[in-house]
Amino acid sequence: MDLQAILDGIESAGKQQIKQIEEDAKFQVSQINLKARQEAGEQENRILLDGRARLNREQALIEQQAVVRSLQIRADARQVLIGEVLEKVKHTLGRIRERKNYPLILSQLVDETLKALQPSLLEGQSAIIHFDELDNAAAAELQKKVKLPMELKFDIQCSGGSVAETEDQLVSVKNTIESRFEHAGAALQQKLSIFFEGKSTSV
Repeated sequence: MDLQAILDGIESAGKQQIKQIEEDAKFQVSQINLKARQEAGEQENRILLDGRARLNREQALIEQQAVVRSLQIRADARQVLIGEVLEKVKHTLGRIRERKNYPLILSQLVDETLKALQPSLLEGQSAIIHFDELDNAAAAELQKKVKLPMELKFDIQCSGGSVAETEDQLVSVKNTIESRFEHAGAALQQKLSIFFEGKSTSV
Protein backbone atom coordinates (compact mmCIF):
# COMPACT_ATOMS: atom_id res chain seq x y z
CA MET A 1 0.00 0.00 0.00
CA ASP A 2 1.48 3.32 -0.97
CA LEU A 3 1.69 6.41 1.19
CA GLN A 4 -1.24 8.14 -0.44
CA ALA A 5 -3.53 5.25 0.28
CA ILE A 6 -2.49 5.29 3.89
CA LEU A 7 -3.12 9.04 4.13
CA ASP A 8 -6.52 8.66 2.46
CA GLY A 9 -7.43 5.91 4.93
CA ILE A 10 -6.40 8.04 7.88
CA GLU A 11 -8.40 11.03 6.54
CA SER A 12 -11.44 8.85 5.93
CA ALA A 13 -11.24 7.37 9.44
CA GLY A 14 -10.83 10.85 10.87
CA LYS A 15 -13.87 12.13 9.02
CA GLN A 16 -15.87 9.12 10.23
CA GLN A 17 -14.84 9.79 13.84
CA ILE A 18 -15.65 13.47 13.50
CA LYS A 19 -19.09 12.58 12.07
CA GLN A 20 -19.71 10.15 14.92
CA ILE A 21 -18.62 12.75 17.49
CA GLU A 22 -20.91 15.34 15.90
CA GLU A 23 -23.82 12.91 15.91
CA ASP A 24 -23.16 12.02 19.56
CA ALA A 25 -22.92 15.68 20.41
CA LYS A 26 -26.20 16.44 18.61
CA PHE A 27 -27.90 13.55 20.41
CA GLN A 28 -26.60 14.72 23.79
CA VAL A 29 -27.69 18.29 23.01
CA SER A 30 -31.16 17.05 22.03
CA GLN A 31 -31.37 14.98 25.22
CA ILE A 32 -30.29 17.96 27.28
CA ASN A 33 -32.85 20.15 25.52
CA LEU A 34 -35.57 17.51 26.03
CA LYS A 35 -34.73 17.18 29.71
CA ALA A 36 -34.63 20.95 30.06
CA ARG A 37 -38.07 21.25 28.42
CA GLN A 38 -39.45 18.52 30.69
CA GLU A 39 -38.04 20.20 33.80
CA ALA A 40 -39.31 23.56 32.59
CA GLY A 41 -42.76 22.02 32.02
CA GLU A 42 -42.73 20.45 35.46
CA GLN A 43 -41.65 23.73 37.01
CA GLU A 44 -44.37 25.55 35.12
CA ASN A 45 -46.95 23.02 36.32
CA ARG A 46 -45.76 23.43 39.91
CA ILE A 47 -45.98 27.20 39.59
CA LEU A 48 -49.48 26.92 38.10
CA LEU A 49 -50.59 24.50 40.83
CA ASP A 50 -49.12 26.70 43.56
CA GLY A 51 -50.76 29.73 41.98
CA ARG A 52 -54.13 27.99 41.81
CA ALA A 53 -53.78 26.84 45.43
CA ARG A 54 -52.96 30.38 46.59
CA LEU A 55 -55.81 31.75 44.48
CA ASN A 56 -58.22 29.21 45.96
CA ARG A 57 -57.08 30.07 49.50
CA GLU A 58 -57.41 33.79 48.84
CA GLN A 59 -60.83 33.29 47.24
CA ALA A 60 -62.00 31.18 50.18
CA LEU A 61 -60.71 33.84 52.60
CA ILE A 62 -62.46 36.62 50.67
CA GLU A 63 -65.70 34.62 50.61
CA GLN A 64 -65.44 33.91 54.33
CA GLN A 65 -64.80 37.58 55.09
CA ALA A 66 -67.76 38.53 52.88
CA VAL A 67 -70.04 36.10 54.74
CA VAL A 68 -68.88 37.41 58.14
CA ARG A 69 -69.35 41.01 56.98
CA SER A 70 -72.81 40.19 55.61
CA LEU A 71 -73.82 38.58 58.89
CA GLN A 72 -72.50 41.58 60.83
CA ILE A 73 -74.39 44.04 58.60
CA ARG A 74 -77.60 42.04 59.01
CA ALA A 75 -77.11 41.83 62.77
CA ASP A 76 -76.48 45.58 62.98
CA ALA A 77 -79.54 46.33 60.85
CA ARG A 78 -81.64 43.95 62.95
CA GLN A 79 -80.46 45.67 66.14
CA VAL A 80 -81.38 49.08 64.70
CA LEU A 81 -84.86 47.81 63.83
CA ILE A 82 -85.28 46.31 67.30
CA GLY A 83 -84.17 49.58 68.87
CA GLU A 84 -86.67 51.52 66.74
CA VAL A 85 -89.53 49.18 67.67
CA LEU A 86 -88.67 49.33 71.37
CA GLU A 87 -88.44 53.11 71.19
CA LYS A 88 -91.89 53.29 69.59
CA VAL A 89 -93.31 50.99 72.27
CA LYS A 90 -91.72 53.14 74.96
CA HIS A 91 -93.10 56.29 73.36
CA THR A 92 -96.59 54.75 73.13
CA LEU A 93 -96.50 53.65 76.77
CA GLY A 94 -95.31 57.11 77.78
CA ARG A 95 -98.58 58.54 76.47
CA ILE A 96 -100.82 55.91 78.05
CA ARG A 97 -102.59 58.53 80.21
CA GLU A 98 -104.08 59.97 77.04
CA ARG A 99 -106.09 56.78 76.51
CA LYS A 100 -109.72 56.81 77.57
CA ASN A 101 -109.37 53.52 79.41
CA TYR A 102 -106.36 54.69 81.44
CA PRO A 103 -108.30 54.73 84.75
CA LEU A 104 -109.06 51.03 84.21
CA ILE A 105 -105.39 50.36 83.36
CA LEU A 106 -104.28 52.21 86.51
CA SER A 107 -106.80 50.24 88.57
CA GLN A 108 -105.38 46.96 87.27
CA LEU A 109 -101.80 48.06 87.97
CA VAL A 110 -102.66 49.10 91.53
CA ASP A 111 -104.59 45.86 92.08
CA GLU A 112 -101.50 43.85 91.01
CA THR A 113 -99.32 45.95 93.28
CA LEU A 114 -101.52 45.46 96.33
CA LYS A 115 -101.82 41.71 95.75
CA ALA A 116 -98.03 41.47 95.65
CA LEU A 117 -97.65 43.61 98.79
CA GLN A 118 -100.49 42.21 100.89
CA PRO A 119 -98.63 39.11 102.23
CA SER A 120 -96.00 41.47 103.70
CA LEU A 121 -98.49 43.74 105.51
CA LEU A 122 -98.75 43.19 109.24
CA GLU A 123 -102.14 43.13 110.88
CA GLY A 124 -103.61 46.61 110.99
CA GLN A 125 -100.98 48.08 108.69
CA SER A 126 -101.91 50.28 105.76
CA ALA A 127 -100.33 50.11 102.36
CA ILE A 128 -98.59 53.26 101.25
CA ILE A 129 -99.15 53.83 97.55
CA HIS A 130 -97.01 56.33 95.67
CA PHE A 131 -98.44 57.94 92.52
CA ASP A 132 -97.52 60.61 90.04
CA GLU A 133 -99.32 63.90 90.74
CA LEU A 134 -101.05 63.54 87.34
CA ASP A 135 -102.91 60.50 88.69
CA ASN A 136 -104.40 62.38 91.65
CA ALA A 137 -108.03 62.22 90.55
CA ALA A 138 -107.89 58.61 89.28
CA ALA A 139 -106.11 57.45 92.47
CA ALA A 140 -108.71 59.14 94.67
CA GLU A 141 -111.46 57.21 92.85
CA LEU A 142 -109.50 53.99 93.31
CA GLN A 143 -109.17 54.55 97.03
CA LYS A 144 -112.95 54.54 97.36
CA LYS A 145 -113.19 51.10 95.74
CA VAL A 146 -110.28 49.36 97.44
CA LYS A 147 -111.19 47.72 100.75
CA LEU A 148 -107.57 47.43 101.90
CA PRO A 149 -106.50 50.41 104.05
CA MET A 150 -104.03 52.51 102.10
CA GLU A 151 -102.38 55.88 102.24
CA LEU A 152 -101.88 57.80 99.01
CA LYS A 153 -98.79 59.85 98.25
CA PHE A 154 -98.15 61.79 95.06
CA ASP A 155 -94.39 62.04 95.19
CA ILE A 156 -93.06 60.09 92.19
CA GLN A 157 -92.76 60.84 88.50
CA CYS A 158 -93.81 58.14 86.07
CA SER A 159 -95.92 57.58 82.97
CA GLY A 160 -98.48 55.66 85.00
CA GLY A 161 -98.82 52.97 87.63
CA SER A 162 -97.66 53.10 91.22
CA VAL A 163 -95.13 52.02 93.84
CA ALA A 164 -96.50 50.36 96.99
CA GLU A 165 -94.70 49.78 100.29
CA THR A 166 -95.39 48.71 103.82
CA GLU A 167 -95.58 51.31 106.59
CA ASP A 168 -92.14 50.29 107.86
CA GLN A 169 -90.78 50.59 104.28
CA LEU A 170 -89.17 47.15 104.54
CA VAL A 171 -91.07 45.82 101.53
CA SER A 172 -91.65 47.73 98.32
CA VAL A 173 -93.38 46.73 95.08
CA LYS A 174 -92.75 48.78 91.95
CA ASN A 175 -95.38 48.56 89.23
CA THR A 176 -95.02 51.65 87.06
CA ILE A 177 -95.24 51.77 83.29
CA GLU A 178 -91.47 52.28 83.16
CA SER A 179 -90.73 49.29 85.38
CA ARG A 180 -93.10 47.11 83.35
CA PHE A 181 -91.35 48.13 80.15
CA GLU A 182 -87.94 47.53 81.71
CA HIS A 183 -88.88 44.01 82.86
CA ALA A 184 -90.52 43.13 79.54
CA GLY A 185 -87.77 44.73 77.46
CA ALA A 186 -85.35 41.79 77.44
CA ALA A 187 -88.03 39.25 76.49
CA LEU A 188 -89.47 41.63 73.87
CA GLN A 189 -86.03 42.22 72.40
CA GLN A 190 -85.45 38.47 72.14
CA LYS A 191 -88.80 37.94 70.40
CA LEU A 192 -88.10 40.79 68.00
CA SER A 193 -84.65 39.38 67.26
CA ILE A 194 -86.19 35.99 66.37
CA PHE A 195 -88.88 37.72 64.31
CA PHE A 196 -86.45 39.84 62.27
CA GLU A 197 -84.05 36.89 61.88
CA GLY A 198 -86.89 34.88 60.37
CA LYS A 199 -87.71 37.74 58.03
CA SER A 200 -84.09 38.09 56.85
CA THR A 201 -83.62 34.36 56.18
CA SER A 202 -86.86 34.15 54.19
CA VAL A 203 -85.72 36.89 51.78
